[in-house]
Amino acid sequence: MTNEPSSRGYAMFGVTMLLCLPAALSVFVSAQITGNTYHSSALWFMYQVSQYIGMIGIVVAAALTVIKASDRTTSRIAVMLMGFSVLLSVFLLWYAMHIYRSPWF
Repeated sequence: MTNEPSSRGYAMFGVTMLLCLPAALSVFVSAQITGNTYHSSALWFMYQVSQYIGMIGIVVAAALTVIKASDRTTSRIAVMLMGFSVLLSVFLLWYAMHIYRSPWF
C-alpha cells in the first residue's frame, strides 16, 4: 500500500451509472403514463420493463460497489460516487413506483 492517491475505478463508476439508468427511465415513463388521459400499452410495457431491469441493475450495481469498496486499489471518490448513484437509483425507482401505481397490484 502506498500513500499516493489512486485514480482507478472511474470506469466502474460509468458501468454503475449505466446499470442505474433504467431507474431514471422508469420515472420518465411513469410520469408520462399518469400525465395523459389515455393509457398507452407501449408506455405501460416500457414502464414494466424499465422497472424490472432497474431492480436487477440496482442489485448488480450494489454488488459491484461492495466488491470495489473491498478492493483497496479503487479510488475512494469513485466508490462514493458509485454508492451515491446506487442510492439515487433506489430513490428514483421507488418514486416511479409511487407516481404510477400498477392496477394489477
